[in-house]
Amino acid sequence: MGFELSQQHKELQHSVRRLVEQSILPKIMDYEEKSILPREIFGEMGAEGFLKAHIPKRYGGLGLGTLAYCLVAEELAKAGAGMIHYGHFQTEKMLLEYGTPKQRQKYLAKLLSGEYLAATAISEPTVGSSFANMQTRVEKHGDTFILNGVKTLINDAAEADIVSVFAKSDEGLSVFLLEKGTPGFQILRKLDPIGLRSSPVYEFELKNCAVPAEQLVGKIGEGLRTFFSAFNFSRLGNASAALGIAQAALDKTVSYIKERQVGTHVVAEFQGIRWVLAELSTQLEAARLLRNRAAIMEEKKQNISLESSQAKLLCVDLANRVVGACIQATGRYGCLRDSLFELYLRDAKVLGTAGGSLEVMKNNIARHLLGG
Repeated sequence: MGFELSQQHKELQHSVRRLVEQSILPKIMDYEEKSILPREIFGEMGAEGFLKAHIPKRYGGLGLGTLAYCLVAEELAKAGAGMIHYGHFQTEKMLLEYGTPKQRQKYLAKLLSGEYLAATAISEPTVGSSFANMQTRVEKHGDTFILNGVKTLINDAAEADIVSVFAKSDEGLSVFLLEKGTPGFQILRKLDPIGLRSSPVYEFELKNCAVPAEQLVGKIGEGLRTFFSAFNFSRLGNASAALGIAQAALDKTVSYIKERQVGTHVVAEFQGIRWVLAELSTQLEAARLLRNRAAIMEEKKQNISLESSQAKLLCVDLANRVVGACIQATGRYGCLRDSLFELYLRDAKVLGTAGGSLEVMKNNIARHLLGG
């Protein structure tokens, strides 16, 4: 694999940076404070092609592959990792690989343009994301499926136009597309997370929620396969967000300590700080290469269960260490909310739990190495 980004990838990267600097950063603290989803920003993302950069051209995308998704996520995270809306990309992925032609025709163009927002619902109040113990049930009645259960910690559930809901039956796990306004779908409460706050989090109930059979994604009982396809892909988004956070924190620190004077010296002259930043910069480049390798493998339709777990584990752990070190290097400035270090710290911490915790990543990596 090559180490240089293509010209198209570079142009995409610069376009996302421009949106971040001009439209998101000036308002991000307001979005964070209120924990709101800026739908106008999401619309801009669609208009600029960021929601379809990775999608094959035959489905209306730009055909730039999985690495394009990673670059978009990395740049957006510099203004807050909640801007990435992982459930939206997960639903796109599930529709591409397991959706029917009718489902793709109905939803895909609207998802790629930003007209529609999607969410994904797995976690539950008493069992987390354990499929074996999932309580949300589905029963078939003629041409309709009836869903009952409660989902929690679901990003964008109230704002989404469609929600990909995972539910169990005697046949196993299945995925259904619920449209906004479906009778029986009720938001119970809005939660108050410490991070990813521009992607609001909710708990909702499904009470005798009737879903037409045509809204089933894939086959009944084969939802686990659908899940792994979408979430191996999504873990690259988590890893990319962590890289964006780490890079932004490092860049801000370098700029600050070059100007900050203590006594007769600028802080950038202190060897202790120079060594710390040198080590972190090196580790950041190594982590980015691991992420890029996993992205290229995914583009080639290779199984990236191991590589996506390794990338998420390394990148998220590194982001937490980088942000902590950068706050220490910048002193009281790094403790100011408008410095954005606090935002990066909160988002990095949540990335270690959302979409599969770092402990889950370690277990998966160990299974590949040791079996069991």
